[in-house]
Amino acid sequence: MKKTLEKYETEIRDLKELLEISKSLSSNLEYYSLLDSLIFACMGHARVTKAGLFIKNNLESKIFTLYRNYEGFNTDKNIRYEIPEDSEVVELFKKNTRCYTMPELLGDITDISAIKPFTFLEPTLIIPIVNKGNMQGMIVLGEKIENLVFPEEEKEFLLNIASLAAIAIYNAFLYEVSTTDLMTKLKLRHVLFHSLKQNFISKENLPITLLMIDIDKFKNINDTYGHAFGDKVIKEVTGIIRSSIRMKDVGARYGGEEFTVVLYGNPLSGGVKIAERIRKKVEESPCDYQGKAVTVTISIGITEYSPGRDKVPSDLIKRADSALYRAKESGRNRVIALPG
Repeated sequence: MKKTLEKYETEIRDLKELLEISKSLSSNLEYYSLLDSLIFACMGHARVTKAGLFIKNNLESKIFTLYRNYEGFNTDKNIRYEIPEDSEVVELFKKNTRCYTMPELLGDITDISAIKPFTFLEPTLIIPIVNKGNMQGMIVLGEKIENLVFPEEEKEFLLNIASLAAIAIYNAFLYEVSTTDLMTKLKLRHVLFHSLKQNFISKENLPITLLMIDIDKFKNINDTYGHAFGDKVIKEVTGIIRSSIRMKDVGARYGGEEFTVVLYGNPLSGGVKIAERIRKKVEESPCDYQGKAVTVTISIGITEYSPGRDKVPSDLIKRADSALYRAKESGRNRVIALPG
């Protein structure tokens, strides 16, 4: 009788925990914040110090990439931790969704190269994130702190977390679509204003630096090479912008060929270094037009948030825009900074 009671108490406790995790995941529409919440939920319940997540980096990706590697998994910078969407292991996960150990996985697939990233990481448990036959990612966990094996009931619990996460990730993808400019994959302008407003009223008092970026002589590019090439230039420039900022920063399309980047927790001096890196990389990455290399440059205005003078986001944006105007007037292809 006592064992039965303890069993029911454990099940009730697990259900309560699962309900709380479900609330946390379903209420979070910020994609990368959601992914962090998912990993921490699994780490906390499974009591592991090694955890990672293979996920798609963007809306159009066909590859699952190692997004996070908390604590312990030893990674090699020379190795690409990627699993293609059409690989054998992904098909296996979709057809037979359960938790896998590495020996189980090795016994169920014929193409060992399909799980090469797993063999490098050597996880103790792999948890597919699948909902209605749609693969959203894979969670990898290391050994438990107590060096114990994962009991079946714990595997079932982790799989339930993954199922809830699959729904939440899908909803977050929908949110991403509704807030992302399809051409540049940067955020829409209203997202920039909302993000700044939220951070203005927060009590963290972390530095906020804003970059206003404009493609130099873009009208001439369109007039000379056509609008299709102009679109290509925009995509390549914004690709460089996206690859140069962190996930917690916000890059947005402000106008046709004008873009903004908000660097959170980065002072003006650090922002200038990032701006110079972006400017230099654009200049050194010519766009191909029918075999001809066309050099493209950008001008950047940058400033830092000042709690005393910036009451609304537009105050900060106007100052960055003024810095951008100075950069254009003083010869283009340069970074001009104005203090907060």
